[in-house]
Amino acid sequence: MSLVHQSYAARERRALPQGVSPSMAYQQPCLNADGFGVGWYAQQAPIPCVFTSLKPAWNDPNLRNLSEEVRSPLIFAHIRAAGPSSSVNEAACHPFKAGRFLFAHNGLVGNFSQIRRQLLAGLNEYAFSVTLDHSCIDSVVAFGIFLTELGVCSDEDATAEHSADEMCGALSRTVLRLTQAAAEYGPEESLLNLMVTDGQRIVACRYGTAPAETQEEGQEVPLGATLYLSVGSRWVASPDDPQTYRMKKGADIKSCTAILSSEPLTHIREEWLPIAPNSIVLCGRTRGEGQAIDTLMFPLKCGPVVGLSALTGVESAPKATKNILLGESQEGLNEIPDTHQDIWMSITATTDSGDVNCLATLSDSLFVAGSMDGSLRFFDSDEGQALAVRHHSQASGPVLSLLFIRRDNDSPGSSHRGDESPLESLGSPADSTLASPRSPTEAGPLSFGRTQSEDLHSRGMSAGCLGAAAKLKLNEPEILASRVPKATTLDLLLSTSINELRVWDVTALLHAEEQSDDDTTVPCLFCFHFAPNQGHLLSIAGSLQTVILGFQSTNLFCLRLLEGWAKLLQAKTRTRTTRHYTFNIDLAKKKPNTPPGPNKFSHHSLLELWQSCNQRHMGFVHCVVQEPLSGIVASGGGDGRIVFWEKGKAVCCFNHGGPVLALAACATSKALYSGDAYGRIRVWDAASVQHGSKAVLSSGGGCAAAILALATLGDQNLICEGPPVVISGDAAGSLRLWDADKGTLLRELPTGASCCAAVSPLGMRLSSTVSSGRYALRVVTGGCNSGTIHAAYLDVNTGTKTSRPMLSPPSRVCGRFCKKKDCGHEDAVEFQRLVTLLGEFVAFQTVSSDSRHEPDMQKAASWLARRFEELLGATVRICNGAVVARCGWDLNKPLVIMYSHYDVVAAGKGWHTDPWTMRVEDGYFYGRGVSDNKGPLLAQIFAVRRLLQHSDSSDFCLAGFDLETTQEEECPVNVLFIVDGHEESGDPSNTLRVVREARSDGWLRGNTVGLIVNNSSWIDDERPCLCYGMRGVLDLEVAIQGGERDLHSGVNGGLLPEPTFDLMSLISSLTDATGVPTVAGLSESLCNIQDEDLVNLSAAGQQMSVEKICQRLGIPNGHAGPGWLQSFQNPGMEALKRTWLQPSISITEIGKGPRHLHGRHIANRASCVVSVRTTPGQKPEDVVGCLKQHLQH
Repeated sequence: MSLVHQSYAARERRALPQGVSPSMAYQQPCLNADGFGVGWYAQQAPIPCVFTSLKPAWNDPNLRNLSEEVRSPLIFAHIRAAGPSSSVNEAACHPFKAGRFLFAHNGLVGNFSQIRRQLLAGLNEYAFSVTLDHSCIDSVVAFGIFLTELGVCSDEDATAEHSADEMCGALSRTVLRLTQAAAEYGPEESLLNLMVTDGQRIVACRYGTAPAETQEEGQEVPLGATLYLSVGSRWVASPDDPQTYRMKKGADIKSCTAILSSEPLTHIREEWLPIAPNSIVLCGRTRGEGQAIDTLMFPLKCGPVVGLSALTGVESAPKATKNILLGESQEGLNEIPDTHQDIWMSITATTDSGDVNCLATLSDSLFVAGSMDGSLRFFDSDEGQALAVRHHSQASGPVLSLLFIRRDNDSPGSSHRGDESPLESLGSPADSTLASPRSPTEAGPLSFGRTQSEDLHSRGMSAGCLGAAAKLKLNEPEILASRVPKATTLDLLLSTSINELRVWDVTALLHAEEQSDDDTTVPCLFCFHFAPNQGHLLSIAGSLQTVILGFQSTNLFCLRLLEGWAKLLQAKTRTRTTRHYTFNIDLAKKKPNTPPGPNKFSHHSLLELWQSCNQRHMGFVHCVVQEPLSGIVASGGGDGRIVFWEKGKAVCCFNHGGPVLALAACATSKALYSGDAYGRIRVWDAASVQHGSKAVLSSGGGCAAAILALATLGDQNLICEGPPVVISGDAAGSLRLWDADKGTLLRELPTGASCCAAVSPLGMRLSSTVSSGRYALRVVTGGCNSGTIHAAYLDVNTGTKTSRPMLSPPSRVCGRFCKKKDCGHEDAVEFQRLVTLLGEFVAFQTVSSDSRHEPDMQKAASWLARRFEELLGATVRICNGAVVARCGWDLNKPLVIMYSHYDVVAAGKGWHTDPWTMRVEDGYFYGRGVSDNKGPLLAQIFAVRRLLQHSDSSDFCLAGFDLETTQEEECPVNVLFIVDGHEESGDPSNTLRVVREARSDGWLRGNTVGLIVNNSSWIDDERPCLCYGMRGVLDLEVAIQGGERDLHSGVNGGLLPEPTFDLMSLISSLTDATGVPTVAGLSESLCNIQDEDLVNLSAAGQQMSVEKICQRLGIPNGHAGPGWLQSFQNPGMEALKRTWLQPSISITEIGKGPRHLHGRHIANRASCVVSVRTTPGQKPEDVVGCLKQHLQH
């Protein structure tokens, strides 16, 4: 299928209504012959090239010539069938170009001839000229509306970069304007499949309206023309037919190729995901050429789409690697080494198996590998042989995920008896008998030497997520005894491919003395097919009671397999054992499937859509996991969100900071672990997921490799005598081992593969005494390495203090409070990082009082949220324009709240350079917000970052905080940041709303011991101060009213007292000559200054001389300045007491009546604003009462 093929043999053009004859080419359902166009972007070129022609695509040799020579990272093509009232000329051929943008439209605008003039009148001058250049057809008018909504008013605007939020919002508003205008003239149908690109991303929508009279009850009305998506690693020619192409998948999960098309380009429907009606799809690559493409999908709505995630290693061999083909001798690997060295081996499954995509542990020696060729290969690492090979159907594609569910053992060492075969009475000749289980003492040479009492703990785990154990008991009242065994248990493996779920019985493989690779060793009990309208089945988790399925369509489904187990087994089979079922999931139907009647069974009733409401994914559901004890389910998506589910409903949703590609759960620590495309690993407490992540194992960021796989050790599913361990694999081929309790990195080592896309532990046992803390971990890894599986014994040392804390940024900071002497270079690197980030922060024009800067406010909030995640590993939320971030959720630690703001006032006049471009001159930073308050905010973040990295008591002492000393490398306090976005606009109600919401959602949990505000003055030009308390403020208007009107000063001057003189007399009595308030009762309720505060004030004021104070204030010393400070022994201390700890009264504004032309009138009214700074202990009503009493008497 190709552009040429669609021009004469389109398969999914909208059919004409019955009785209407195809009188023009547009009405031919298979023909698109009114011209075509192709646009492409040259390497590193922001402006696209466009070729258009009026010839049919199949009859233009230039198209074929161009396709043979052009190489581009983004190609944008369109074939045209002119709609009603549309001219046929080359100017009307799509795609349309404006600056860096290309635009195309599939469909028509309803009632366009009536609304065209109205739509053109709403365009700006630039967009209007673009429409005139392209014949003003409906499609180019839609493009003009898009440019207007995006704010493109000139060629310069058209070449500037715009965010994904802005493009999605503009496209949404374009659809809204078109549909609203068309609706005024009747119910004519509009088909608005619009697509636009800027060379970095593609934004497309599928939208349509149908006449109301056709929407009969129960009738399914297609909304909009069709739109499909296909993603994968490469678009390659089929080996069988070079003229046929298909999408190839990679083991590293990354999608490096994406195709959006009006209909599938191949006959393999499973490769194409239908885009839901009335929705937007975004495909973008923002981390540079060669990086992964991420895809987001969400319902179409007007306005900007806020909160879209940013669609954002050297290969080396291990120290000791032995390449061992299956069946060869494995001398040297028979025993756990005594010399604490890693031992590696490479298992080459087969020469044509393709990359290993996923792994699952079946026992402490058996595991299964799912490959890109759709095969399942079962291995025995002890004996070095492949036990069995199974395949999904030929068209189902690669194996995408695995879930192992082990049978329930009633007692240690229990096993199936020969007369209770798990496959008894299933009708297969091999079902009648089963060999006795293998004795634990007969394990192969690599066995840990387990005893029969330890066999209970040899449990299974899925690759990248924990396999929850589920008990499968089929009782007689529920089933027919002649078809299903009595009260039996099975060991089951569930595997998914593109649109297929298979259930395999691996009981015989695990418990037979001798294995033979035939259909009876690993029979496939069920094969469930899913209609391709949900896209690929990417992930699986749960148990037999609730098998959770994650799809490309952003939806999660629950398959209640155990509920229908008996009925499913009774169905007739096309083979000896496999039962086939098909689920046609169509969420657009007006009516659900009719439920089965009494005594009737329908397998459709076993599948349930999990409702997510507003807490939903907007990208592919890459991974799911279920914590076995609490039952909490977590799902991770390409949209950078992690959603938590309980009993089939979404309970909370968090932004992860990058596309979530891996999840794991640990029953021992009752925690969930998530890894994203930016190398970040978060830790979540299963009992309190609504409070966000409690810690970060790896902060990622920068050029960190994507986390592709996670697995856990330390629960009842695996032998583990040591601490619970988290294992991660990344796109650079690195394997990392983490202590899940301490959150510390135990080991980091390469695997020898180009990527580590799957990890699966086989167990961990002591390799020395308990006190030594040394263990031998047995693990297998897989990835992009020609089907090779790497197995290893790894030496893990947990007995000593590790070198990397739970938060592990790439560089460390040491200052004068740190006792380390070799950190000067790292200190400089960290400071340079702060300066670079400050320059980026200043560039956002965050003027909160001007609505024109609202887009910059949103961008700055998103930027700041990402910095909190990257630098601190914090849990972040954006609420009412404020950014709230929390580090630490340990309720046994005190909570410190840090308040700041990121908005600024308008730059105004007096700037010699661009205020939004930071510069450094003579040791000072110049730029709007560098001191108020973006610079101090970043300094605060980096200070907490240092505390997280060097938090033992020998490095830091927090005065005023009653903290227990600890030798653990963890922060002694929880920290909550509240960064306001409306501080400069004078809207305190917004901050109160943010605090109320944070309190109701549990973000303020813990014992709050301090509030630190960095939006305050410095001691001097060189020394900032740490403000842990601020004076409050009351602004009061004082007015004196005279006569009814203003009087002339020449006629009435001296005749009566003037309001202005009376006001001046009153306000001058509020303070004495030195500025101390004289209002009675104002200072009576002050709190006593503690001795510790006086000591700190004395130390801070030692270097503050009267001369320096006057110089800073810009006033001369003496009578006109604070010369009275000379009388104090420590004038700096007295100045700080007056500005920090004592109340003050200031006059901030003086006014009178309206200004007259000649200005010689006596105002009949005079007023001023009295600003009172209050201290802790003073109540506002008491302060107002004191002022009233003073002024009135």
